[in-house]
Amino acid sequence: MSDAIIIYVCYTMPSLLIDIYKTNDIYSGLGQFSYNFAKHLCNALSGKYELHFLGKSNIQIGKNCQYTFVPVNWQKRFFPGFNKKYDLWHSLHQFPSHKPGKHSLHILTIHDLNFLIEKKTAKANKYMNKLQKNIDRADVLTVISEYTKQQVLLHFTIKNKPVYTIYNGVELSVFPEAKVPDYIEDANFFFTIGVFHPKKNFHVLIPLMHSFPNMKLVIAGNKNTAYAKKIEALIYSNNLKGRVILPGEINDKEKYWLYTNCKAFLFPSIAEGFGLPVIEAMLAGKPVFLSKYTSLPEIGGSVAYYWENFNADHMTEIMHKQLKEFQKNSKKISGEIIRHAQKFSWNTCIQQYLKLYDNLLCQERD
Repeated sequence: MSDAIIIYVCYTMPSLLIDIYKTNDIYSGLGQFSYNFAKHLCNALSGKYELHFLGKSNIQIGKNCQYTFVPVNWQKRFFPGFNKKYDLWHSLHQFPSHKPGKHSLHILTIHDLNFLIEKKTAKANKYMNKLQKNIDRADVLTVISEYTKQQVLLHFTIKNKPVYTIYNGVELSVFPEAKVPDYIEDANFFFTIGVFHPKKNFHVLIPLMHSFPNMKLVIAGNKNTAYAKKIEALIYSNNLKGRVILPGEINDKEKYWLYTNCKAFLFPSIAEGFGLPVIEAMLAGKPVFLSKYTSLPEIGGSVAYYWENFNADHMTEIMHKQLKEFQKNSKKISGEIIRHAQKFSWNTCIQQYLKLYDNLLCQERD
């Protein structure tokens, strides 16, 4: 096997369009992914591509690279033929609002197939048909985990399209000035975060608090949902008002403080394409307790702790045992957790995408 270094040479400057339309909702998961992807890509480029971003121009991407914003309108949305030809068009989500014309090479990134769990059969079938059409139009697929890749191969006709697994980049913004939220005071607490949807499985955490009488539990995220109402009712019926706290959506400073000061991060989700909060918590060096479902064992690896089922006695036993072990050598174990999380860096993610872009657009030379 040759040890020669492969260099990709672009003899012209290819045009590259990145669809960041989801930044319209900048605080959504896809909005944050799109914004961070654009920001880190911009920082990594060195003038090799003519860079364009599809979306609103009020988003500040970066100061160190040249790019232009491509405005969106209904005509371009519903009639892709009106879109300008680009050498490469990258859709950062499997259900893009805007699609390339037939002359642009197309990369489609697929995050998850959670709609198979979230939606009723008729609605799920509509999503299936829509995604199959998007896959048919794409030239190359990327996925954010091996779990998602296997699900895509199982449920869709891929033909001979290449499918690449490129893990999400994750970073935990540091705020040394972050203060204790009013709802915590000086209590020890567990932490979790996510949209209140049944797939997050937060309700299984409520009974556990009877076995941790000196702890609080903070479940952060948008709580304007029917599932959140069920959680609130469960809190009251278990007489845990004041000990299980639902602060709603939180800002980055609050999130940083909660990650860095919690006793452990709890994530019993049953449907994840990746599981970004898991890595955020690990970047803070915290012990993480996860369900064994979907992508979570792949992302958490050997440094996370897993529940085999959601029986309260079993979950409590695992937590007591592993928290005790963690405390015996917290510095060493915390270091191992952080090193694992650092594998999921934005630099690694972007470099893998740049290699893919080069492979598709530039000529290979030893």
